[in-house]
Amino acid sequence: MAFIDARTLPDASRIDADLVIIGGGLAGITLARELAGGPLKVAILESGGREIDAEIQALYAGTAVVKAPDNPDKPFDDYPIQSRARVLGGSGMVWGGKCVPLDPADFAARPWVPHSGWPLTRRRMQPFYDRACDLLEIPRFDADNKMLKDPARPPLALDPRDGFFSAPRVLTRYSGGADKDAFDRFRTDFADAANITVYLHANVTQIRQTAKGDEVEGLDVACLDGKRHAAVGKTYVLAVGGIENARLLLASNSVRPEGIGNRHDLVGRFFQGHVTYSQDSDAETEGTAIHISGQASMGLYSTLRRSLPQCVVAAGLPAQARMGTGNFTATFNGVVQTETATPPEVETQAMRRIASRVDANSQGKGQLFGFFGMSEHLPNPDSRVTLNPSVKDPLGLPRIHLEWRYGKADWDNLERSAAGFGDALGASGQGRVCWPIKRGQLLEISSASRHHMGATRMSADPTKGVVDPDLRVHEISNLYIAGSSVFPTSGIANPTLTILALVMRLADHLKRDMGARR
Repeated sequence: MAFIDARTLPDASRIDADLVIIGGGLAGITLARELAGGPLKVAILESGGREIDAEIQALYAGTAVVKAPDNPDKPFDDYPIQSRARVLGGSGMVWGGKCVPLDPADFAARPWVPHSGWPLTRRRMQPFYDRACDLLEIPRFDADNKMLKDPARPPLALDPRDGFFSAPRVLTRYSGGADKDAFDRFRTDFADAANITVYLHANVTQIRQTAKGDEVEGLDVACLDGKRHAAVGKTYVLAVGGIENARLLLASNSVRPEGIGNRHDLVGRFFQGHVTYSQDSDAETEGTAIHISGQASMGLYSTLRRSLPQCVVAAGLPAQARMGTGNFTATFNGVVQTETATPPEVETQAMRRIASRVDANSQGKGQLFGFFGMSEHLPNPDSRVTLNPSVKDPLGLPRIHLEWRYGKADWDNLERSAAGFGDALGASGQGRVCWPIKRGQLLEISSASRHHMGATRMSADPTKGVVDPDLRVHEISNLYIAGSSVFPTSGIANPTLTILALVMRLADHLKRDMGARR
């Protein structure tokens, strides 16, 4: 129907819709696309405009620190602002477009991983993953593993009994970091539907509940220019990001002092992120490296072409169970050398010497790659988002404090997984792994991704989660949450494809539920 700048509305305007979506990022837009042209009147309330603006970005500002055993604390105050984009299209504006579903193991309740297990399975999610792939115009991740059957790009011949496997990733053009024109169409053309209205510069500052606290009755909406509005719907979907979802629930405390959906003190807890670990090599320092024996094509793992799948090596459920670890991946990040004459200052010397001695088929040659490891951040209730009531943003919302915590088990898992990967590669005769990083260096050399997960986790049991399997907030009849904040566990996969698959599942639920109530 239209894009409307909320700053141009008369002060104290009322926005009415059947469904109000809080947030115009990829989750909110995909939900609206699924409902476009239907009978439900849909309003999206987006904090930003069409372009990233520093003043609007500053609404994300807060404090953050990463804590882990055997490592000094890592101040991280710039992370809440730098890791998200408050704009139409959300962080899709800066997303590189990498897509992959979660592994079946990520959904499983693993006894050796406390707080693990989704109330959904990969099998139940597969049709929605397929739809999300179709929307993004990428190949489907099906059981046939067609991406691993290109004879010009063969996968590593790893022994299935070791439990490590080649896991493809693909890139969509629908991201602001890839094809801006295509992404501009993606984030705007759905609003041509007569039942869709998008309000820009519309910040939700409070979710209003009924006196009983079992239903949402409306939203307070504010603009940075001082105007204030209200939005009223029959059903509401909160989709403002993995940290901001928790922030708004905690700040909406006019009925219950602990906020919405927080009777069991779970909102903001179990924050999880994705972090890469690697070390560059030089003449004096060993780096994280993989030596592949022989000269076979490694294009499946090291391609730089967006049009082709790229694989990582991942730890499947058998490997995790055997090692007592969470998920793990090794990503090849470029050929360091392919000839023995490579100057010493650009190769990992120990790797070359060891591989030449123990791998008969190496014959002193082979391919040496740098690599980074990623280990699943285990669910931890002390890793959490809280509010700082003494520091507020220009709209009056308390700023956040993120205390991102790792435990000893996280480091144990990372080191055991790296060693297990090396064992599997060596046992298969495919190559060798160098992992020289000391435990006390892990935070210092880590690099955080823009993935915020877990702070409004999903569970069928209201004492163990904030939302139920349909993404409805427990004990609130008409409030749902979309985004990676609902993930019970983080896995290693980039979360966007799973976010979109969950949103499509939610769209089907809302069509059935709200259609029956019209």
